[in-house]
Amino acid sequence: MRSTLLLALIPSVAIAAPRVVIEPTSNPEVSNARVVDDGAVQSLRAASRTLYLNKDGITVVPGSSDSRTNKSSVASIPTTIPAWQTTPQMWSQTVTCLREMYAPFDVVVTDIDPGPDVSHIEAVFGGSPTMLGLPIKVAGVSPFSSSCKIIENSIVFTFTDVLPQNARVACEVMAQEIAHSYGLDHELLASDPMTYLPYNGERWFQDQMADCGEATPRACGISGAPACRDRQNSYALLMERIGAAGTGDIDPPTVAITSPADNATVDPGFTVTATVTDDVRVKFASLSIDGVSQGSLTAAPWSFIAPADLAPGKHTIEIKATDGANEKVATIEVTIRGDEDDSKMPIPGCRATTGGSWLFCLFLIGLAASRRRLISAIQRRAQR
Repeated sequence: MRSTLLLALIPSVAIAAPRVVIEPTSNPEVSNARVVDDGAVQSLRAASRTLYLNKDGITVVPGSSDSRTNKSSVASIPTTIPAWQTTPQMWSQTVTCLREMYAPFDVVVTDIDPGPDVSHIEAVFGGSPTMLGLPIKVAGVSPFSSSCKIIENSIVFTFTDVLPQNARVACEVMAQEIAHSYGLDHELLASDPMTYLPYNGERWFQDQMADCGEATPRACGISGAPACRDRQNSYALLMERIGAAGTGDIDPPTVAITSPADNATVDPGFTVTATVTDDVRVKFASLSIDGVSQGSLTAAPWSFIAPADLAPGKHTIEIKATDGANEKVATIEVTIRGDEDDSKMPIPGCRATTGGSWLFCLFLIGLAASRRRLISAIQRRAQR
């Protein structure tokens, strides 16, 4: 039977208590843990297609999984996992093994931190499971959605203190933990890294259907929740969720102009703001007015200033964003407010007349026009 361990809420941290599922395997020396994390939102393809292999240690804080800010649903208190004290050769072999394991799929495997601007899964090597409140026999742990969804920006752990100093073992354990964050369950196929069955050879993701489970068959997913699927093909699922190697960024950015509104009337020198996102990265976004480029930005905030000398009347505003492989465009129309015809504006005290009073009338007209131009200039400066 599978058992669950409920972890206590952390004071002042507004998250639900994570549910840790501890599952026995066919090997009595090893157990498995998965942390139920239902903050996932299923998409057709994972945004987190960079795998950052971290052997240098990390301090994680409780929260919804986010590798960019070191928040982990696995942690119940702020916890430091120390660096894996291994040899350069062992580390090189581990990195090479994971690159080969995930070579069929559209991921980048790196041991250099991609930083907070890149969606990524962080694979942490080091420490002991007890540091995260887990049983000593647990070799690794990953967040896992009860509906087998993708956990974007997940942090997963392989506990090298309880493993033999063997690059292939560390690699296969981590390959499984990473795949859990893509929504893959354990399966009863000894040659696949998603298994806990004994096997004498090197494991690879296998392109064949298999029963889910640790030692005996079960439906795929977490007990107590609706089954995700009856059986599993780990290779096919990874192809579906992260794509085949070389396909690159196939999803275009999303672009929306948030200000001004479509068909708005604006003053010259107005500000154009937009929201621009992409599942991998936004390379740049540019502003065009009536088909003429007005400049570009490479990072948020996506805010542009329109030229102050645009002629009064209608203009087409276009924001174009690219991720390096795909483009997306958002378009609106605005009307530039112009100076009104001074000769047609009524001036108090100025009427059709004869004699010297026409000079005073002209003076009033000029004064009113100057005042309007001054107010317009002040408004334009305030918008900048």
